[in-house]
Amino acid sequence: MQIMRSIESINPRYRSVFTRLTVHHVATFENLLDLIRNEQATHPDISVFITLDDLGQALYTSMHATESDELEIVTDDLDFLGDTRAEEARELRQFAHTSAQLAAPGLRRTWADLRGTREGTAETVDALVAMNDNPVEVLDDVILVMHVPADDETAAIAAVPNGYFSDDWNIFENHAVAQHLANGYGYRPLGIGASWIGFVREAPLAAPDAKRLVADLTEIYGAPEAPGWESLGAVLTRQATLFLGYTDGFEE
Repeated sequence: MQIMRSIESINPRYRSVFTRLTVHHVATFENLLDLIRNEQATHPDISVFITLDDLGQALYTSMHATESDELEIVTDDLDFLGDTRAEEARELRQFAHTSAQLAAPGLRRTWADLRGTREGTAETVDALVAMNDNPVEVLDDVILVMHVPADDETAAIAAVPNGYFSDDWNIFENHAVAQHLANGYGYRPLGIGASWIGFVREAPLAAPDAKRLVADLTEIYGAPEAPGWESLGAVLTRQATLFLGYTDGFEE
């Protein structure tokens, strides 16, 4: 695993005010988790949040997601373009606005709002099982490791708001997932990509909790008779991570 800690080493298109290092050539996901846990322990006042699949697409759709009526901030002019400090200030302003919007009563979503929002099939469930069983597959060649100043860990997703297309979960729906998993199962947001959102807890779930979580996921993904659900429950008793597809056709 190659770690680049110099901001200057980061491709300009991937730079963010929150990015502290980039990681390349991850052999096992556990190696990456060790790095993340060390970063979190060293910097307890922030939330460590990473990018997952298809980095370029994830950042592109995130940019457009911030142009929605709920998230867009008004900029007086465009003079900040090319000015690194001005761009960073704008990014911080966007993060503060997005975080505040997550708590806005008229915009908040709940787990119940998500029921039936993913039209799952047996193949969809199999895709969930495969990704969770071998999580290194959810990573792009380049992973951004961010230090996010979120007062509430579930708001770390505001650093890379996503869910641009109408059939995707938007940031408010992803936040509802994050809160449900935090309150019910002790997961915190780990990262997001173009199609997948990830969570992590201190240790794998106990078998009864894994079964309960699978029942919850069946409510939103459907396909309750799919044999893969039982396999997913078994995976969650071995892995401390959880990855969920949040876009239409994520299994592709």
